[in-house]
Parts: sequence; structure tokens; C-alpha cells
Amino acid sequence: MLDVIRALAPGEVTTYGDVAEVAGIPGRARLVGRLLADGDAVELPWWRVVTATGRLVPGAEREQAALLRAEGVTVRDGRVRVAPVGRFSRPTSRSARTPT
Repeated sequence: MLDVIRALAPGEVTTYGDVAEVAGIPGRARLVGRLLADGDAVELPWWRVVTATGRLVPGAEREQAALLRAEGVTVRDGRVRVAPVGRFSRPTSRSARTPT
């Protein structure tokens, strides 16, 4: 699980559930949340992990939003709206075009 979180690139935003799934422990999103909440001893990019609805960590919204915005993520009303990479990314108009 730690390797999955460490592998998140700048601007990549994922969910607790996605981390659990990739780590091979599907359905253990809360375990991921606990790990990140208690992860003081380990350097992890905790700010790149949010709820499935994009909600930021309660009590750390300002810090998390600032860290995400510095990586090009759009945050509004306490939620990730668009991220350059990951679950919350949106195709650009160029990449959304289908070849003819």
C-alpha cells in the first residue's frame, strides 16, 4: 500500500478505495485513510488521496488544497474538481477528438 501511495505523481489525484484496490486489498479504503492519518513517521504524498467524491481531508482542507493547487489541481468548495492525472482528470479537447 505504501508503494502505491509513494508512486503517485505530482498532479495525480486518486481515492482511498483506488489505492486499496491497486494494493490488492479491495474494500479497505478506511485502512488507507487510517494509514495516511497515522503516517507521521513516513513521508507520503497524503494530499493526493481524497474520497470518491473528491472531498478533502476534514481539518486539513486548506493545507491539502494549497498542495494540490501547486500541482495544477482545481479545488473548489472543499473538493477536487479536475486534476491533470488520475481519477479526476478530464480529457482535453484535443485528446477527446476521435480520429477520422
